Amino acid sequence: MALDFVRSRSDLSTLAGVIGEVGGFTQAFDTDPAWKFTFFAPNNDAFENTCTYYDTFAATPKGKWWLGNTILHHYVPNSELTSSSFNETLQQFQTAMYLYVGSQVVDGTVVLKQVAKVVESDLPVTSGVLHIVDHLLDPSAQIFMADTPRVSQTFIAGSCSHPSFSYC
Repeated sequence: MALDFVRSRSDLSTLAGVIGEVGGFTQAFDTDPAWKFTFFAPNNDAFENTCTYYDTFAATPKGKWWLGNTILHHYVPNSELTSSSFNETLQQFQTAMYLYVGSQVVDGTVVLKQVAKVVESDLPVTSGVLHIVDHLLDPSAQIFMADTPRVSQTFIAGSCSHPSFSYC
């Protein structure tokens, strides 16, 4: 299971704590094997790269809401995007927040939002794949580029990522 994997890695300890505080991810990660997902797991460096913003904001109710939305922006339901899904062309894919993330392979490394590097890729977990990234993917920093090609994915905005979710 993805949460067990996150909890087992010392370089993902901050993420494990955040997931424990904001909740809601157990259901997202515990999907039927037919419903694949992709998760870009921010490592401890990713949280440190936000400077004092994360440290001071995380303790507030609004901060927990922000963290929940931010972590949800790292989750792509019903699509298993492996490193081979990305190439040197600037493309975008849609996350569970219905927002887009730009992606491009630069010098052999997948880069998201032109700043977050995938430092470890294609880690298989039950029903999905994880990639470890070195920056948070802030949903408020989304820029939609209408003419930019899209990464092929199964997820369709507004669709159910798992039939047992309450919103389906």
